[in-house]
Amino acid sequence: MASIGILGGTFDPVHHAHIQVALTALQGLQLDEVRLIPCRQSPTRVAPVASPEQRIAMLNLAARNEPALIVDDRECQRQGVSYSVDTLQDFRREFPQTALFFIVGVDAFNGLLAWHKWSMLFQLAHIVVVSRPGEKLVAEGELAELLAQRECCTKPETQAGSIITGLSCQLPHAASQIRAALKAGEPIGKLMDEAVHNYIQENRLYQ
Repeated sequence: MASIGILGGTFDPVHHAHIQVALTALQGLQLDEVRLIPCRQSPTRVAPVASPEQRIAMLNLAARNEPALIVDDRECQRQGVSYSVDTLQDFRREFPQTALFFIVGVDAFNGLLAWHKWSMLFQLAHIVVVSRPGEKLVAEGELAELLAQRECCTKPETQAGSIITGLSCQLPHAASQIRAALKAGEPIGKLMDEAVHNYIQENRLYQ
């Protein structure tokens, strides 16, 4: 069965930890590809600093050497808030026979019950929870019951319905910290691809 990973976010800007999370899921679950999907507007975050076009350009630069990472602009083509359930429904219509793996961080998963139409997600995809340093899975009440019913640590043979845990990325970077460093003119070391950094400098972003 074909398998596609889906990693959404603002990517404002994209950095090494984003790419490492995608590669962790790609390799750990032996996926055929991972789609990197910048949202137009997250329902839980302030509006991105960079435009959709700029964030897409940075993602293309960051993923240029990884052919299995594909930048997908479908959320930027829609107006308004980007809800994950709408994107997954779109993927399911496009790939009806494919296993879909929706990749999220631990903090996002901890807040799953507050998501728009969250229960529908399991009809559409598996949820892959990738941990990063400093994050802790906190499942209580209904979320704990959901985890007990659906958790697995290996790639399932079905198209949707499981919660996959056990994957981790050791890079702790946060885009908000990188934006603050760029605005302050501080060096960001090797937190992002050099081509992405050059693009930011050339376009005077985050200043």
